[in-house]
Amino acid sequence: MKFQLDTYLLLSACTVAVNAVPVPEGITPSSLWAERGNNYPTVFLHGILGWGEDAPLLGFLNYFGGATQNLLDVARSQGFTVVSPHMGPLSSNWERACEAFAQLTGLKTDYGVARSTQFGHARFGEDWTGNATLPSFAANFQLGSTTVIKINLVGHSMGGPTARMLTHLLTFGSQAEMDACASAKTACSPLFWTNKTETYVHSLLTLSGVHQGSPVADYLHATNGLYPFAKTVFSALVGINNVNNANLIWDMQLGHWGLKQNPGESFLTFLERVCNSHWYSFKSNALYDLQVGAQSDPLLSFVQNNPKTTYFSVAGLSTNYLFGIALAEISTNLLLAPFANLIGTYSNSSLPVLQTYTQEYWRNNDGMVPIASSRGPNSGFNSFNVDMDASSVSDLANSAPAGVPQQGTYNYLGAVDNVDHLAIVGTLDLIPGLRDALYINIMRIVGSVAP
Repeated sequence: MKFQLDTYLLLSACTVAVNAVPVPEGITPSSLWAERGNNYPTVFLHGILGWGEDAPLLGFLNYFGGATQNLLDVARSQGFTVVSPHMGPLSSNWERACEAFAQLTGLKTDYGVARSTQFGHARFGEDWTGNATLPSFAANFQLGSTTVIKINLVGHSMGGPTARMLTHLLTFGSQAEMDACASAKTACSPLFWTNKTETYVHSLLTLSGVHQGSPVADYLHATNGLYPFAKTVFSALVGINNVNNANLIWDMQLGHWGLKQNPGESFLTFLERVCNSHWYSFKSNALYDLQVGAQSDPLLSFVQNNPKTTYFSVAGLSTNYLFGIALAEISTNLLLAPFANLIGTYSNSSLPVLQTYTQEYWRNNDGMVPIASSRGPNSGFNSFNVDMDASSVSDLANSAPAGVPQQGTYNYLGAVDNVDHLAIVGTLDLIPGLRDALYINIMRIVGSVAP
């Protein structure tokens, strides 16, 4: 993959409009890379069934890096402040965005008056008052503050659309929530303010982001497989973790739905209560948000890009496409191979979006997400490739084409070959260091975007 940041650093530093220009004579790509555009804190957002950095699964398994390393430390080695909040593993993008914002700013989680009324759950969730993970960013939303501290976002899997949702709300707020707060004569969360004038998300990069849904979710829904899937996931992951740690460190964050394991309640009882609850049947969970067919629902389609944010996307690729179908490569994780083959042969005439791009891009996938979905939302993308596995600054810079990234649209950096949905975050890597180059280059890219 290639990336055109060699000229971009110089252009951004000079606040030049986004146009392709040659590198000035006498300036090498390497010297341009040495000039960092920004040093904003970077927030990594986990995907479905994920967890934050402070609560490793089973007490030792990092979401970004697995049992052998913490890839967030690799990111920190590039001189950035890096945090990774915990969001509901099976919650909707709206709820996850609210949860991330509350943790970053040290506020009580506010899901909104209108939203909570619509779905019949409590307005508030966990209280992070006084425990902001990014106090400097939190200062943006304090009365009388004149400073502006921006952030970069990096999201994997469902963390991709969650990051886009969070960016939308930080940019445009929510008029529905403001109106509901006014009617209820109560204060609204700063996340929903509609009078924000600053761009708080400077850049956003996604890894195997589920921007247009995954046929896996549609298939499970059409075959009534969602219930068995959810029950299996809860039992295998939450149950094992609960046995290992009485504090249930794999927190479902469904307390606002009245779904929290009560003292003395057995896990199996809790599991049945979750899977038989109204939460499961409503359109406010990850299983709904990840369906291709749900992307046109106003619950999701209202999200817009910020015209002043620079968006990037990276896909994983672990299938081979031949004669109209895509099948899992031999290196694809055994847990993902059946899903890779499902996507690679999937057809559904009731989903016209599947005809938006060539069949190859909807069938080639990483074991969970098609390339077409990973590239960006249906608003489109700007295609240019970079070598995300480049081993040095100069190699990365020399892989860059002549143009520059566009603001307000997804700049698709290409697909990482022979890497499936879990491998791109190193969750099951047994050998440390396999993803170091990728994560160093991620930080080089988001750090290259000048203020």
